[in-house]
Amino acid sequence: MKRRFLLRAALTALTLTAVAGLSVAPAHAGPLPPGEMSAAAAYATAACDSRGVTASDNALATTLNGKLTKKMDGYMTGYRVSCARMVVNTVRDLGLHSRAAVIAITTVIVESGLQNISEEVDHDSLGLFQQRASWGTGAQRLNPAWATNAFINKMKREYPNNGWMSAPIGQVCQTVQVSAYPDRYQTEASDAQIIVDHLWQTPAPVAGKDSTGYYNPADGTFHLRNALGDGASSMAWDTALETVPGAVVLTGDWNGDGKDSTGYYNPADGTFHLRNTHDDGPSNAAWDTALESIPGAVVLTGDWNGDGKDSTGYYNPADGTFHLRNTHDDGPSNTAWGTEFETVPGAVILTGDWNGDGKDSFGYYNPADGSFHLRNAHSDGPSDHAWATELETVPGAVVLTGDWNGDGKDSTGYYNPADGTFHLRDTLDEGPSDYAWATELETVSGAAVLIGDWNGV
Repeated sequence: MKRRFLLRAALTALTLTAVAGLSVAPAHAGPLPPGEMSAAAAYATAACDSRGVTASDNALATTLNGKLTKKMDGYMTGYRVSCARMVVNTVRDLGLHSRAAVIAITTVIVESGLQNISEEVDHDSLGLFQQRASWGTGAQRLNPAWATNAFINKMKREYPNNGWMSAPIGQVCQTVQVSAYPDRYQTEASDAQIIVDHLWQTPAPVAGKDSTGYYNPADGTFHLRNALGDGASSMAWDTALETVPGAVVLTGDWNGDGKDSTGYYNPADGTFHLRNTHDDGPSNAAWDTALESIPGAVVLTGDWNGDGKDSTGYYNPADGTFHLRNTHDDGPSNTAWGTEFETVPGAVILTGDWNGDGKDSFGYYNPADGSFHLRNAHSDGPSDHAWATELETVPGAVVLTGDWNGDGKDSTGYYNPADGTFHLRDTLDEGPSDYAWATELETVSGAAVLIGDWNGV
């Protein structure tokens, strides 16, 4: 169970036009002669799933070749199924109706023949949706999750109030893509429906899959969502927490029920207040410490001993020391050690289960160079994972950690307060986001982003 604390660090701002909701150029630069991007043509392609083609992908390709009747009839392969799978899973994880996946798959069939095309066959278009350079970088357009999010975000802008649910599928595709051949899309909609019917399924419950939410310090309200994507809150409630000046909001699984809930630390008196349910009410655990006597102390939450319950601790920026306790009360640290993190100006302390051993450990993000440094053990020593990013170019970005895909390991991401976008990656390395979406969270002044497994799946 991976639990994390609230990171209030200033980082930086990469404007992703498609994800951020800005207007973009049509997907195609100009007319493509009929037959271009056909299923039979050979193009340079990139993998859709970094983990490769599965045996299930290959088996489904055989099944679909016996059912499809349009452009992809006889051309389905395990690779093409893996591409369709990534698109469908991305749409499903956004919490949308399966019709959105049919619209996306219809578009991908027409534009690329279900291939992640990595060469610029039509001007500067790339990827499954053949998106132009104005949509994003080459790496972003070749990332199926990013490209799908970009397509869906434009679709929702063009069809507010879920208008895409009733408009003809071909019309929706054309409105987003602005193709020179608008009649191509509707023809493929029936086959797209067959593909989605075989791929769309509710994921089996997986403990430890984190999602997002926020706390509004203006009115003390919490707003949490169970899916990675924009949409209505899955749960929301009001508190009087805004009456506690400087309160630090905490998230964690305090009682081991598999669900994260909330709490807060009061820096004025060093007290902790934790609650096990998603509603207002008295604390289920509360205790006093002398933590307020440590200037700049960074409060930490995590499962330090692997007992399935999160507890607290702190980092002292004056001397680079960590101090962790396994129970919800005051007392001596169960684990403590010194580091030289204090020599990294502005270091952002991170917690997470980086290796899937069931215990949270530590690391830091260096805002000066955009680098991450993570360690699997509760001790000082070299990083087990370290990589550089360009995150320092995103002003004010808030670094996030969580288990986005339910694989039992935490990874990283960030929230951009300039445009309300989230950008999450499943692996501990540099690369395009596996999940990216826009919100209007930037309109909530001082919103504190929260990460946790709110529903236990």
